[in-house]
Amino acid sequence: MENSTRNNAENIEEWIIRVKAGNMNALRHVIEIYQLPLYRYVYNLIRNREEAEDAVQDVFLQVIKNIDKYTRQVSFTSWLYKIAYNHCLNLIRKRKGLMSRLHLFRLEAVTTDYDTSFRVDELLRGLSMEERQIMLLRVVEELTFEEISVILDCKVATVRKRFERTRYKIQRNYVHEEGEDYGQKSWTSISPER
Repeated sequence: MENSTRNNAENIEEWIIRVKAGNMNALRHVIEIYQLPLYRYVYNLIRNREEAEDAVQDVFLQVIKNIDKYTRQVSFTSWLYKIAYNHCLNLIRKRKGLMSRLHLFRLEAVTTDYDTSFRVDELLRGLSMEERQIMLLRVVEELTFEEISVILDCKVATVRKRFERTRYKIQRNYVHEEGEDYGQKSWTSISPER
């Protein structure tokens, strides 16, 4: 998550209490905090701009519908991303045959920075759904291994191991023509301790 989003998310529990009480301004505030990071995450999972926009709306509708079920046993961010992850898995299952064809085409970039978009696209190409999921949550959204373990429903140690294995795979598979590793600094600068 971006620093400003991370800072806003730290006070999210106060906003969620207001949302549960029916405060629509609080709901708008929560959506504003998470809309862009959630869109980036969903887009990188399903790789289609229009479907990602629809999926984010669907996820927020599910959040609104189920907000009373949310408890502070896990962070709101983990709860939200778990809903998004499950929603995306359902979408991907529905279009199973189409998924393999989508990877044949370079889709429109998510960000306006072409070089960054191209690099992210290149780094994610060739990763399995699970590998892409872990890298997006860890590196792009900057979630902790604990938060990711909640989303993926597995042990923290399993997430760490999968992250390290995927990071190594990226370093091994994406070597620039001049011999520089694409994104090596960005992938390796994320501390495995967090």
